Amino acid sequence: MKRITREIAAGERTRGIVMYGRGRHFSSGADLDDLIGGLKGDRSGLSAGDSILLDNLSSFRFFEELPVPVIAAIRGVCLGSGLELALFCHARICGSGAVLGLPETGFGLIPGCGGILNLAARTGRGRTLETVLAGSSFGAEDALAMNIVDAVVPRKDVVAAAVRLIGKIHAHGEYDRGRIRGYIGRYL
Repeated sequence: MKRITREIAAGERTRGIVMYGRGRHFSSGADLDDLIGGLKGDRSGLSAGDSILLDNLSSFRFFEELPVPVIAAIRGVCLGSGLELALFCHARICGSGAVLGLPETGFGLIPGCGGILNLAARTGRGRTLETVLAGSSFGAEDALAMNIVDAVVPRKDVVAAAVRLIGKIHAHGEYDRGRIRGYIGRYL
């Protein structure tokens, strides 16, 4: 992730970034064995788990602050830190049938990479507390209704829709992150 953030994403010729998972899913989140093992480590300083969370948060914020469109193309499963990453993207295009959620409480953890704050900004505090504390997952259409994703398209079209959106934004001039929903409504 660090190589992408430093060398590729910050390049002058970058028109936008489409984030998607290799294969059928966006992401099932962090490796729980590594994370839990790190969190149980030495409490005198930063543990491996703390370091993982801080590194991820730093990378996620980098993408959020880019001056080009950063679109999460979500298909399949998008859970835990995978959803937290998607929430830092400027927009989220979701494939029908996708499953999203922050299941960390089921493992005795809480979302540690900004997921709670980003979710609350989109769904409100009450809905966020309900979702996070229950560790529940939800489908693409529910995510759209909860304002977590910006569009739902057929699963096979997710990445192509994100690429097309970036191309149309670029073709029509300067990018304004605050107007991403308008771009989606106009170009998707």
